[in-house]
Amino acid sequence: MDYPTRSATSMMALGLGLALLLAGCGGTFPQPGPDRAFDDGLTAGDLFQRTLAAHGGDLRGYAGDLNQATDGEWGRMIQRIQPLVADAGYRGLGEERYRPADDLYAVHYTGPEGTKSVFRQGDEFRVYYDGERSTDPERIRASAMTTDAGELFHYGPSFVKHRTTGMERLADRREDGVDYYRVLATLEPGFGEADADEVVMWIHPETGLLYRVHITLNGFGPTQGAHVDTTFREYAEIEGFVLPTRFEERVRGPLRLFVHEWWVTGRDSGRGWEAGDVRGPGFSGVAAPAAAESPAP
Repeated sequence: MDYPTRSATSMMALGLGLALLLAGCGGTFPQPGPDRAFDDGLTAGDLFQRTLAAHGGDLRGYAGDLNQATDGEWGRMIQRIQPLVADAGYRGLGEERYRPADDLYAVHYTGPEGTKSVFRQGDEFRVYYDGERSTDPERIRASAMTTDAGELFHYGPSFVKHRTTGMERLADRREDGVDYYRVLATLEPGFGEADADEVVMWIHPETGLLYRVHITLNGFGPTQGAHVDTTFREYAEIEGFVLPTRFEERVRGPLRLFVHEWWVTGRDSGRGWEAGDVRGPGFSGVAAPAAAESPAP
């Protein structure tokens, strides 16, 4: 894959200029309307508890580890206008290690330009490129934001539960013949270094599963004012939790474009690795082997 030779700073400026130019092509982030009464009597909290239960409950109650492998494809335009956010040269095949009870989340990527490792546990955040720890503040900010967003995409309501400071119900929205409940949650802190972000959860009226999350991205200067959504196309169960396995991400404002499609290729659990095995760069010990290949649907 060929990438432009101009500097990352120039590319970010190009992205901002293009975003402003195309601002009229996007939508605004959803907010509550003047009429907040609903005939069914269900509150935002009621709907959130329903979707949390549908996903198997709070992941923080699971003391073991969850491991998964992913693959995917990036849109061409997002690589040009937000190269540090997409980081597509490094974020190719992914191996993810998660221990929810300890708020520990790590991912090791292999891409066409090299490897990238990220580790987050509480306030500790590390990024490595090709085995070297990064000190680039822009790369760190962008990676912190996308890492937190990735945890939301992969583990859903549990991520919201432990960051939300308030919820409001929005008007239902119909898509492909289904009237989805929608709940707006404020997250503090937000994704990465953001003080706060917002997420709209689309909840299936029958299954209670998340169909989509629509989020703001305030944790990185070039994405402030932007918002994206990720739609969950398939689900599977592991350790009693129902988690998504196929994802489609789009920018919704200030312009509209395809960002990323990815899918889970392997999952396993309960390896018993330690934090030192995934702190980076890469994984070691029992955390190192690839996640077990998922059976074909």
